[in-house]
Amino acid sequence: MKQLLTLFGVLIFNISYACDFCGSFMGITPYDNQSSIAMLYRYKSYSGYFNANQNGKLFPNTYKSSVINSNSNTSFTNLKHGTHGTVLDSTLSDRDYEVFTTAELRAKYFIHNRIEINGIVPFVMNSDRIKEQKQNIQGIGDITLFAAYHVISKTMTEKYQHRLIIGAGLKLPVGDYYQKNENNQRINFMLQPGTGSVDYLAYVYYVFGYKKIGFSFNSTYKINGENYYHEKIANSSTNYLNVFFKFRQEKDFKIFPSIQGYYEYTEGLFINDVLQAGTTMNIANAGIGLDLFYKQFALNTSFQVPVYEQKINGNMANACKLMVGLTFNFNQKKYLFNKKQTSA
Repeated sequence: MKQLLTLFGVLIFNISYACDFCGSFMGITPYDNQSSIAMLYRYKSYSGYFNANQNGKLFPNTYKSSVINSNSNTSFTNLKHGTHGTVLDSTLSDRDYEVFTTAELRAKYFIHNRIEINGIVPFVMNSDRIKEQKQNIQGIGDITLFAAYHVISKTMTEKYQHRLIIGAGLKLPVGDYYQKNENNQRINFMLQPGTGSVDYLAYVYYVFGYKKIGFSFNSTYKINGENYYHEKIANSSTNYLNVFFKFRQEKDFKIFPSIQGYYEYTEGLFINDVLQAGTTMNIANAGIGLDLFYKQFALNTSFQVPVYEQKINGNMANACKLMVGLTFNFNQKKYLFNKKQTSA
């Protein structure tokens, strides 16, 4: 069996105002043209106000901390991240946080040895603490459907491998985007399980391997629609670079550690065509990953921290992104539109 290295070309969408891992990865895999089913857990946290020079915490809701008062020369009357409401006094607490977690069920099926179709069903669990008020939101998120075509799907030599995939799809507004708090007020857009809009996406993915080292690059562009409340996220772009190593590769057990880089940008949230202050996302992350394979099973992990972030007064900093996924790959030998297995 040819040892092709490929990357799951799946798109993971955060329900916040910008994509979390749009066009990102579900781990490096030696399985070629194999249908799969997977469970994925994602975690992303914000904490520590830029204005107060506070340090972000990876798991902020587990920390005990103090309240920091701003000096008399600085006003903090519009402290927010994304679409948070106004903070009514000039007190900054390093106990404030925003945490976004998502558990996803994913399925991928090859209808042809070069064509795959994908579906993602997320269950969203978001929470925040601003001053002494806490909110916890959960529910089914927006479903994503997309297809991809393997333009290049073959091994050049026994030492060189490469693959090129292009894909497109859409996100359907299945998730609730109008949940309310105990005061019958609609919770801010960023915490809602859904967005209420139909969004379109396109991406390209390329991977190249030489002996025990390789790299992959994935770029995605997303066109976002508008919901009932005239809320619209500006179109977003994300780019992902991954350098991986074949640390161990036996017949049934494989270990692939990796170094990762990620960049995402969107102008921010528009309401009634007016850009909301403090909602721009312009961030670069770096991190590490580890992918373990045993027979048809794959365990994929990733941890990233920001290396650059556009600082906006009154916003909390991005502390970390964490991902863990478990995948089962089917031993697919036949395809719906390709009855005989053809050599790649």
